[in-house]
Amino acid sequence: MKYALLNGNKTHAKEVKSGTIARDIWFPEYEVKACVGKYRQFWKYSGEKPPFPRGYEPESEWHASWKKPILDANCEVICGENREHRADIKTDKYVIEIQKSSMDGYDVIERNVFYKNLSGNRLVWIVNIAKPWKEKRILTELVIGEKDKRFEIKWKRAWSWVKEIAKTKDTFLYLDFNPSSEKLFYAWSFKGVLFGKWANKKEIFENYLKEVLKPEYQKEIDIKEIFKET
Repeated sequence: MKYALLNGNKTHAKEVKSGTIARDIWFPEYEVKACVGKYRQFWKYSGEKPPFPRGYEPESEWHASWKKPILDANCEVICGENREHRADIKTDKYVIEIQKSSMDGYDVIERNVFYKNLSGNRLVWIVNIAKPWKEKRILTELVIGEKDKRFEIKWKRAWSWVKEIAKTKDTFLYLDFNPSSEKLFYAWSFKGVLFGKWANKKEIFENYLKEVLKPEYQKEIDIKEIFKET
């Protein structure tokens, strides 16, 4: 994770020296230690890990890249009266969940409902599908006659939890097939068939995250620079 509580303040690991001790933002009773290198900076638990709700995963460089242009205050935000969830990114209007590991379908449904009730808007999911894409388990086939240039996504042994996200109107789903690419899929399901359209990663920052961008990213979003470590 990139953030911890240091002297009561939300602090990015890059702002401290390696070995600095702080507290977990979500579970403040747990101690964390800063690991600060030239290329990676993060906090790790110095002892026992807390009992995370199902579906939460360790931070990867892919996660960190999506959060890189975002103000610290809007990353890893604890949500709910009982601190039920930790949003990857939260704005006044949207919640963005960045997911790489597998989830249970019931946990997907619960998270969709929770964040829809919290924000009043659809939950935005960004899912890493690089592994099945590299394995050539995912193919696209243009749907003839559709003006919006949609295509059918043919996915062998498709992840059930992703299909769960795609079939509800409570979400916007984006599939990141190549973290270093400037493009990704916007996806949805209709009558059990998974469809997609090409989208640009820059559009996500402009459409959902514009008001929470750091000052240096307000004028121009350089996708190659943001994702150069992935």
